[in-house]
Amino acid sequence: MNKHLSILFAAILFVTAQAHAETEDHSGHNMDHSGHDMSHDHEHDMSHHGDDDHKIDDPEDHSMHHADDHSDHSAHGHGHHHMDDSHIMDHEGGMIMGQIKDKLPSSCDSISEDIEITVHAGKKYAEKFPGTMFAFDKQEWRVKPCARITWHLVNDDHVRHQFMMHGLPRYMYNNGMFHLEVTGPRTISGTMIVPASDETYLVHCDISQHMEKGMKAQLVVGNGSEDLPSIPGLTPYAFPDTYPYEDLPQVSDKDDEDTIMEQITDFIDSTPVLSGMLIIGLLLGALIAPIVSRIISLRKKEEAPE
Repeated sequence: MNKHLSILFAAILFVTAQAHAETEDHSGHNMDHSGHDMSHDHEHDMSHHGDDDHKIDDPEDHSMHHADDHSDHSAHGHGHHHMDDSHIMDHEGGMIMGQIKDKLPSSCDSISEDIEITVHAGKKYAEKFPGTMFAFDKQEWRVKPCARITWHLVNDDHVRHQFMMHGLPRYMYNNGMFHLEVTGPRTISGTMIVPASDETYLVHCDISQHMEKGMKAQLVVGNGSEDLPSIPGLTPYAFPDTYPYEDLPQVSDKDDEDTIMEQITDFIDSTPVLSGMLIIGLLLGALIAPIVSRIISLRKKEEAPE
């Protein structure tokens, strides 16, 4: 019995020792394999950089380089969202909609001219138009039919402004619109191509009350169609401001003398019979009254006792 127990105990010790040895060998193999991979990756990275000028010996230099890259990325507006080439947005309030650089309108055989136009938007440009608050620096631009225009919208205020153009061909421009938008003192640029027809297009800022307060202009293509209403400094306002006051005195267009005579004439004409009798009575009374008074005085003297 004791012999069998000894054999069983020895077998258990042997199996345990073997399992422990295999575990250590496997861990060491993993460590060697990991070290080999790290070394290989390091050599691969270094060889990928090329010459010694691109090697990174100091970890601190690497972190500084990474920080510089991040700051450069921030300086460029944290990137853009490209829905497509005609619709671009960035994280700083910039937007381009309806941008077309190469597609020609059906009415154009070629680009007639390539031009760049800079448009400033801000409060200071409204100072020359009483009653306005915002304005573009210009209220009209003229281009040739089939012109390709690159607009540069410069916002000189610390609020959001837009440069929005309506009435363009819908088969080219979504909703017939070209749109630039920028928040704060920045510049944003976009390109469009106008059709061949003579047309006048509305340009305005669609932010609430900005157009009503003066930020409105027009783009004249070729000979244009007709001037748009309420363009500051160019065309009359469609709905001019009025300030009525019911208690203001009404001034007659005639002289004071004519006004008095007109009132007398109107009174006589309204009561012709009464006015005539009244005048005759007054005249007779004025003539007879002194005579009657003298007669009465003489009779009183004659009747008085002596």
